[in-house]
Amino acid sequence: MPSDVSVVVPTLGTSPYLESAVESALAEEPAEVIVVVNGGARVELGGARVVTRGARVVTREEPGRSAARNEGVVLARTPFVAFLDDDDAVLPGRLARQREALARDPGAVLSFGRVRVEDDQGRPLEDWNRLLGERFDRLERRGAGYADLLAAQAPVYTSATLVRRDAFLAAGGYDRRFEAYEDLDLYLRLARVGRLVPVGGEPVALYRLHGANTPSPRLYEGALGVAEKHLPDARGRARRLLLERRIDALWGLGRFAEARRAALRAAAEEPLLLAHPRFAKRFAATALPEGLLDARRR
Repeated sequence: MPSDVSVVVPTLGTSPYLESAVESALAEEPAEVIVVVNGGARVELGGARVVTRGARVVTREEPGRSAARNEGVVLARTPFVAFLDDDDAVLPGRLARQREALARDPGAVLSFGRVRVEDDQGRPLEDWNRLLGERFDRLERRGAGYADLLAAQAPVYTSATLVRRDAFLAAGGYDRRFEAYEDLDLYLRLARVGRLVPVGGEPVALYRLHGANTPSPRLYEGALGVAEKHLPDARGRARRLLLERRIDALWGLGRFAEARRAALRAAAEEPLLLAHPRFAKRFAATALPEGLLDARRR
């Protein structure tokens, strides 16, 4: 088993899946499982049974999953760190497969695998699994470079990633300002210094869709923040994709006047965007009255 891998699990202590998440990680016999309880909560992970099996529990007063993950990585004593959200689960063989992928490629800084999507009753969500599988296949074929991550709508889920600890720390870890799409921001920064390698085959993690997943407005805010953070340094295809993502986020937030201005500027700056079907649709729709746009959005 991978004795040089730690698993970091951030939590507010309220997830009904927390204990099963920790147990799924412990079953892979990593060097340690670090549970970072943030926001001042106190939890007893199933009592002494789970804790004495190897989970290390630390607490921090401030909320924020990005900062919690960063603290977990700082505390880790291993060269490799895997991430797991408190409502997901590790699938058998994950850590060994992902660690081996990095060991084979000294230039790789992060490995990622497929996820299996289920609802809160444990039923597979086949439409989601098919869509994410297609996106994963494209990254596996074409590579997971900077622009490729943006083009593929990045099916790289936090709970299916394993990173070199030194590369993570050198990149600055997760940006604590973001509580959505903080993972994409990290992947983009890591892609500038090393390779992100897909681990083919069976899924490595279970991803649960339930009523308490990150809400859409927060996702749009995160997408907007990431686009604006990376746009100043982006060029060519990557810049066009970030401009498109920025307009999508403004649209999703109902900020139609800003979306209209941004679309006009983007089309003037990057005419090739007009060949992107999604952008062309948004660009045409911004000419409609805002009241009608808001009605269509709802």
